Amino acid sequence: MPAVNVLPFDEKLGYPQKQLVNVNGKAYMLFYRWNYEGNFAVLRIRRVEDDTAVFEGKLTMKNPMEVKDPTTYDTLFTILPWKVDESVAEVWVFA
Repeated sequence: MPAVNVLPFDEKLGYPQKQLVNVNGKAYMLFYRWNYEGNFAVLRIRRVEDDTAVFEGKLTMKNPMEVKDPTTYDTLFTILPWKVDESVAEVWVFA
């Protein structure tokens, strides 16, 4: 069974914010922002080693999304936005 972790989000900082994480031994830069016109959160994930964007999209609660390598289309990990609003982004990661 895969491990479940939560991507870091500091509620004190709010949106926008950047976080550096390690998933499966690889470093990724997370960038959270809030789209005020559409009233939703957006997450961008970049792989640090080659500065490649591996994901950018709207965080829809309880809608899992696969993060894939843009070259090989291999699934790197899956994210599940569990609680997302104007003050918090709780996003689970399944590696």
